[in-house]
Amino acid sequence: MVRYGILPPAESGKFISERAHHVKIHENGLDKLCQEMFSAVKNNKLQIPDTGTDAIHPNNEHPRAVDWVFVCDALNFCFWPKSEEEQWTVNGHTGYFALEAALHRALQEGYDITNPEFYSTISEKKLTHIFRGDTEAKIPLYVERENVLHDVGLILCEKYNGTFENCIKEANKSAIKLLEIVVVNFQCFRDEAIYKNQAVSFYKRAQILVADLWNFFDGRGWGEFYDIDKLTMFADYRVPQVLVYFGVMSYSDELMEKLKNDILLTSGSEEEIEIRGCSIHAVELLKQKLSQRIEKSGKNYEVPNSSLIDYYLWCYRRKNAKEMEKIPYHKTLGIFY
Repeated sequence: MVRYGILPPAESGKFISERAHHVKIHENGLDKLCQEMFSAVKNNKLQIPDTGTDAIHPNNEHPRAVDWVFVCDALNFCFWPKSEEEQWTVNGHTGYFALEAALHRALQEGYDITNPEFYSTISEKKLTHIFRGDTEAKIPLYVERENVLHDVGLILCEKYNGTFENCIKEANKSAIKLLEIVVVNFQCFRDEAIYKNQAVSFYKRAQILVADLWNFFDGRGWGEFYDIDKLTMFADYRVPQVLVYFGVMSYSDELMEKLKNDILLTSGSEEEIEIRGCSIHAVELLKQKLSQRIEKSGKNYEVPNSSLIDYYLWCYRRKNAKEMEKIPYHKTLGIFY
């Protein structure tokens, strides 16, 4: 349990999927995607894919590598553009990779962007300069990002001696304990909602922070967690698009019509909660199916955890972006994903 009285993400996903009206999970779609992913497991391709972006972030031996991961994930939300013309790009990169490119450029220009003492009081002028793009398009939700930096920076300075490393030390190699530390102390990671009179949680950015540390440090040192398999997928707006593409999930006619017409879903609305909750439960079911398929094969393949499945699906969407545009995805303005 991360926060008292609030269902953790896996239980939230199950609770939501059992009561959902606008979103359904389908067995045949799960079987189809399971087959796709089992093939990847057999061919040793179900790993963190190489995104070719090593040049836009420091390596894991950088003295403030942990704080680099933290500041990136503190700002990792809402990159979708209102139109292609308004898309924020940095050195040709879009989305999260544009953020990494902007922050890495800031380091190269001498801005101490991984240091909470610096960004807890960063001025609008400096941050606007750091976030400058290739065109006139601005980073979405600029004000919210400035507020996030000020808030998390202040907490790190006041409670953790100015570095996220001390949060990891306190977690003592437990992914779930670190998740709890993040959610309890940093409000911008507190991704929760009320559904059918029950408090539920998704913790997309908090979970991806833990998983990114695990990935960035290759499961060693600062990234060693004995319970990493207890994390769920990271409920955003792109992985559900892939799940719908494979027929794992479907939307009601009413919801699909809204998405086709690019109508924003309100954060915390029933439809938005159901998309995210069903996505979490669908990946948990997919993981179970993969485990059964691997056991049946008699081979000693490793069962991928939810983080690996999420990374695979997220990168599948990027690799097949043109094909994926056939499937509308939901858009919600907010800081949680």
